Amino acid sequence: MAKLDYLLSILWLLRSHKKMTAEQLAERLELSVRTVYRYIDTLGMSGVPIISESGHGGGFRLPDSFLSVPLFFELTELKAMEHSVLLARQADYPFTDALEKAQTKIEHRLQESQLEDLRRHVGSIHIPSPSQSALLHPMLRELEQAIASRETLILQYAKSFSGSAEERHIDPYGLIYRLGKWYLIAYCHQREALRVFRVDRMNSLSYSGRTFEMPEHFSVHDYMSRIHEYQDQNTKENETTLVTVRLQGLTEVLDAICNQWFLQPYLVTRRTDDEAEFRMHPDWMLQYMPYLLLSYGRGINVLEPQQLRTILSETARDLAAYYEG
Repeated sequence: MAKLDYLLSILWLLRSHKKMTAEQLAERLELSVRTVYRYIDTLGMSGVPIISESGHGGGFRLPDSFLSVPLFFELTELKAMEHSVLLARQADYPFTDALEKAQTKIEHRLQESQLEDLRRHVGSIHIPSPSQSALLHPMLRELEQAIASRETLILQYAKSFSGSAEERHIDPYGLIYRLGKWYLIAYCHQREALRVFRVDRMNSLSYSGRTFEMPEHFSVHDYMSRIHEYQDQNTKENETTLVTVRLQGLTEVLDAICNQWFLQPYLVTRRTDDEAEFRMHPDWMLQYMPYLLLSYGRGINVLEPQQLRTILSETARDLAAYYEG
């Protein structure tokens, strides 16, 4: 066994047997008595309050107040746990508060020297929290609970921020986080098919009082892969009706656009770091691309088609007129 395993074994033996001599511990662990004493010293230096009683009937024992085994973590393990809290906060994870409580419990069991090392390393990384986290947490918690309890929900959902909300009855199957956004995969009773809903476009949700059975082998990951396969197949079948969209811009802007999951099936090639080419249906292009591209301002330039450039120009003028009016 490794040294850590022996240390933990000694603690478990002392907890279960109340008191043991060095000879008894050595026999149980198949160690020399000298090695047992060395491990006892190591535990003592780690802050474990082992009581040593000499003479007849003596031995080693733990005080009654010592109820649990101390935490033995390497610095890299502690850093990973601390960073996971930061990442969860940035991802708008709905149970970040519970994760932070667990983190605090762990920190309370660490030695001061461990805490100092940990703070020195963790302080070197900063991950900004999302601006809307407090707003989405209740919604995400309700969705997670509905998925676990298989409850059908009544959803008020807007397809776009400017559009009006419509009622949907959905069976929630799973949540996915991608590029700063949370999405819900759910069976829509109105559409009689699986759909992807953006959580930040849900105005409200309520329980219908009905439950559902999720497909036995359903997987969010597999479903998202099938979406891409379906879109890719649909693209190939309608090749004659598709248009080519060529974009040029800053590398980081093109990275963000190309990494949009709904655009990935339409990406033909990333010619250079500053140019990408897509193939998609004209209606789909006109519905989704203008506002997406306008959000990147001058960081992106449409090389073709001219139709998309015209729509972008008209949309920008409409927005300017709206704010000037």
